[in-house]
Amino acid sequence: MKPSSAPEATFPWQQGWRYGLMGLPLAFVALPLYVLLPNHYARNFGIPLAALGAVLLGARLFDALIDPLIGRWSDRLFNRSADTVLRWAAIAAILLGAGFALLFFPPVRELQALLIWVSAVLALTYAAYSALAVMHQSWGARLGGDEVKRSQVVAWREGLGLAGVILASISPLALGLPATVALFFIALLGAGWPGAVPPCPHATDPWTVS
Repeated sequence: MKPSSAPEATFPWQQGWRYGLMGLPLAFVALPLYVLLPNHYARNFGIPLAALGAVLLGARLFDALIDPLIGRWSDRLFNRSADTVLRWAAIAAILLGAGFALLFFPPVRELQALLIWVSAVLALTYAAYSALAVMHQSWGARLGGDEVKRSQVVAWREGLGLAGVILASISPLALGLPATVALFFIALLGAGWPGAVPPCPHATDPWTVS
């Protein structure tokens, strides 16, 4: 009896990595913002941790308020065209990268000015992060499929996100803060190239893989 051929992959790795790769820089940037930033401002600029905690709490509350608006805006972008999504994703990525760098290398040193600076740049960074993350997850939702395929989509995104967390936890100690910021820009740029072309460009909806 002739052996049956192996079943075709539900979500091939060629499509999986190009979708999931954006999860790496998004996870990479999250850990320094939550863990390294307070220590950086307290040790290098003398800002009290209580003040930093209040700023971080305010930024997270702002982010929670705008997340539903970003979700509705993302839906409208996907309903227009893939090119519209890509353009706004590129803008969000630029703002995220700029905000990340400006947070760790502020141009001011006086206490009150630093608090104003970190509050404003954190709000910008969180908004850009949320916009890029929502668009990325919306892309994953539009890939469709059954339970197996959806689990593979999530596995690619979360697996590469875990790689980003590990990289972000190692690089500040191994390479230093400037190199870590540079590495984030490289990861963000590298993740953007595969995602710039939807995985099924000839479909009616180019963001959907049948």
